[in-house]
Amino acid sequence: MPITYSIDHENGCVVETWTGDVTARELMAHWRRYLVDPDVLALRRTLVDLRHCHIVFTASELAEMVSRVVLPAIQGRRWRTAIVLGDPSHFEMSRQYHAFAESYSKDSVFSTPDAALAWLRSQRLQSP
Repeated sequence: MPITYSIDHENGCVVETWTGDVTARELMAHWRRYLVDPDVLALRRTLVDLRHCHIVFTASELAEMVSRVVLPAIQGRRWRTAIVLGDPSHFEMSRQYHAFAESYSKDSVFSTPDAALAWLRSQRLQSP
C-alpha cells in the first residue's frame, strides 16, 4: 500500500506516509479506510509526508475525490494538515488540495517532519 498511517498518541496527531507511485484509486481507497477510523476522526490533525512518493493523479481527480469521499465522510468536522514536501510537484498538488479543502481544513506546507510536527502541536481544533 503506497499510503500508510499511524496514530501518534504522544503528539496527538495522525502520521501519513506516502511512498512510490500514488494513484487516484489508491488515495480514494486510503481515504475510505482513514475517514472511518474513530481515532482519526477524534484527532483530526494529520502530518502527511510526501517526501518519498510520486503523485500520479490530476487536480481534477483530487477535486472529485474531495467532493465524493472526504466531504461526506467528515460531516462538517474541522481539520489541520501539515504537509511535508519532497519535490516541486508536491507543492503544486498541495496548493491545489488546499484550495479544495479550505472549507474544512487549515493546511500548511513544510520541508521537514520536525517543523510540520511543531506546527501541528500548536494547532487546536474546535468542535465539531
